[in-house]
Amino acid sequence: MPNLYFPKDTNDAKRLSALVQRGKLNRIRHGIYTDAAMEEIPTLLESRWYEVVAYLCHNPLVAYRTAHELRPINGHVFIVADVKKRTKIAVTSALTINVFPGDSYLLSEQFVPALSRSALPRQLLENLTETRSTAQEAKSLGPEWVEAQLCKELERRGEDALNTLRDQARSAAPTLGLEKEFSVLDKKVGGVLSTQTIEGNLTSSLAIATAKNEPFDSNRQALFESLADYLKQCEFKPLFFDYNSASWRHLSFFESYFSNYIEGTEFEIDEAEEIVFSRQVIGNRHEDSHDVLAVFDLVSDYQEMTETPDHADDFLELIQRRHHTMMAQREDKRPGQFKQKINKAGESVFVSPENLAGTLTKGFDIYKQLPEGLARSIFMQFLIAECHPFDDGNGRLSRIMMNAELHSVEQHKLIVPTVHRDSYLNGLRQATRQGKFRTLVKVFFQLQCYSASINWLDYGEARDQLELHKAHSLPDEGIAEFNKQIKNYKMSLPIV
Repeated sequence: MPNLYFPKDTNDAKRLSALVQRGKLNRIRHGIYTDAAMEEIPTLLESRWYEVVAYLCHNPLVAYRTAHELRPINGHVFIVADVKKRTKIAVTSALTINVFPGDSYLLSEQFVPALSRSALPRQLLENLTETRSTAQEAKSLGPEWVEAQLCKELERRGEDALNTLRDQARSAAPTLGLEKEFSVLDKKVGGVLSTQTIEGNLTSSLAIATAKNEPFDSNRQALFESLADYLKQCEFKPLFFDYNSASWRHLSFFESYFSNYIEGTEFEIDEAEEIVFSRQVIGNRHEDSHDVLAVFDLVSDYQEMTETPDHADDFLELIQRRHHTMMAQREDKRPGQFKQKINKAGESVFVSPENLAGTLTKGFDIYKQLPEGLARSIFMQFLIAECHPFDDGNGRLSRIMMNAELHSVEQHKLIVPTVHRDSYLNGLRQATRQGKFRTLVKVFFQLQCYSASINWLDYGEARDQLELHKAHSLPDEGIAEFNKQIKNYKMSLPIV
């Protein structure tokens, strides 16, 4: 594993410089050396940024959004230190340290041996500060993030803990010069606890739902409970994925390609290959190209796809983050923001905005009762699809969340080929409109079996297999041939 080296004294600096001259080390900047190759340095700095901060800054405190995220965002981290004015330290193009003057000790907590961060009460204040920076350099996570943390604390620790946070913030605010921010925080705490008005004090769907005791769609809750009861009657044999970096990348490509095709982002396979593997935009279809690439970048991120939520607030935060990543180039779709208007698909009307957070939370509670693997995977997909939390991208997000459930327990992800689109959508319709789940479960079971049957290690062979089975064809053109491939994947499913 590559290392970072910082000179301890003049003699040590000379020794490190000599190693650079001999080609044994690379110098990142004055006083910072590494044995990593030049192309590895950005990744190294992203993971070891805190060592650089501790070396370059006097009495630094990791603050603002970085205190929560604990990693650079767009190459930026934010700290408070003993300086007279705000400054930027450009370590490389991959890492910029934004330094703000202030108290480095008040409401702090250690998170690595050589470095502390803002404790939660201070984080709440700091992330309510206004910023004039660009979105890429914004130091504050903003009011909705603060409200999410308040809801999380209330859920996990109760009202007393929330009041304690407020008292700690009140005491520290004058010293930190954050009295204005405390005034806002005070009203938000009161709003969440319903001791102050909601209107004008709370903005996020989650916080408003919490203050209102989480209104939810009772019909959807009943539907989710019925699906969970059905899934509990099913016995799914785990299909484990034998990880190989090439297999993972090839599977992720087709996962992205087919998922976008279902939603109307239609490219020829050769065009999709150019977008993903060459990072090229096709003609004048910048946004469509981004859709394919963004989904691929998400589903091919091995670590990202291991993440599944432990708590309801984590769940809401996770789907917002993944949606923001997926729709980053579609500003008109409000990336990462829950819908503000009721959305529809044909005759299906999805959960209303005011009931969204409560319904997702209720659904999450049901999800946690299911066994890991395909049962949770199917439920998660249906939960997202049925709630339709965002203006656009809900289908793709539902399948990303679905496959993350499988990957997190080392089971084989599944693809939904174009040829099987109608069967997949029919399963969803039957579940939504009739409360019948057999078709939906059968579709996902067979698709996981089929996906596991493809040799993903060899890209050319995988593509040939899919083409032979008519996976790329429209349903009316290739379903007969595709059904020949999946007909032998059978399991005993409940009829009801």
